[in-house]
Amino acid sequence: MKTIYNECLGNSELIYTAFCEKDTDTNKNVYGIMVRDNLTNTEAILHSFTSHREAAIDFIETLVRNIVHPDFVNDVAEDYLLS
Repeated sequence: MKTIYNECLGNSELIYTAFCEKDTDTNKNVYGIMVRDNLTNTEAILHSFTSHREAAIDFIETLVRNIVHPDFVNDVAEDYLLS
């Protein structure tokens, strides 16, 4: 896993990370998302979120703008992918 984009809010309370990893089936780069809340010690990880680097970064920026906590990342991701 290689970090490609990282944002922090609230003195590192919330950490938003886009990362690159190899897809085991296709051996191509795919991009995932991780959101960590250091106050509650919770995190959400979306592996193989997209095959496009720009889409992963755009999604992280959407999460940051809306101050999304780990519990809601899946719901926001679903809406994001459907739009």
